[in-house]
Amino acid sequence: MSSKRNSLARACVVLAFKIAPPVRRSWFAAMAAEFDHVPEAERWRFVAGCLFTAVTERIISPAFIHEVARSVLVGGAMVWAALNIRFAGRMSVTDAFVLEVFGYGTALLFVVGAIATARFGFRATISLAAPLIAVLTMAATMIWLGSAPTPMSNLYLALIVEDLVILMFALALAVSAARLIPLRQGLN
Repeated sequence: MSSKRNSLARACVVLAFKIAPPVRRSWFAAMAAEFDHVPEAERWRFVAGCLFTAVTERIISPAFIHEVARSVLVGGAMVWAALNIRFAGRMSVTDAFVLEVFGYGTALLFVVGAIATARFGFRATISLAAPLIAVLTMAATMIWLGSAPTPMSNLYLALIVEDLVILMFALALAVSAARLIPLRQGLN
């Protein structure tokens, strides 16, 4: 029974070694070497600590942060594009041609942004989102100040504000991830 528990505990230490980011492998090699010297009563606490540390180090590693941020940006842009395509499709049955074009145009912009981010990284998101935020802000201001409040103008304003919120979130995430990754790499 003790042999099975020890082999399971050893397998967990090996798993921790595999989970650990490459820059911390020497830590986990040392932990694996210490395993045989840990008293049997304390081994599972030691193994839990190894696994917890491995997962924590992996989560805060620059490569993991980079991939999560990029995945959120690309996936979020694709989801937002799909929602805009659905909106445009619904507008096509109501003969609201301008709203339909707005929905398909917004979807196209977000698909282009997703592809550019997947291909070129955070700089593409920053380069595309910042000018689009400026253009949409001007359009929202013109609608808000330049037209009488009607249900249609309120709808256009709401659609633009939704896109602005999404773009500002994407820009903040891209800027934060772009700045955090070199900072974390300098600390390792």
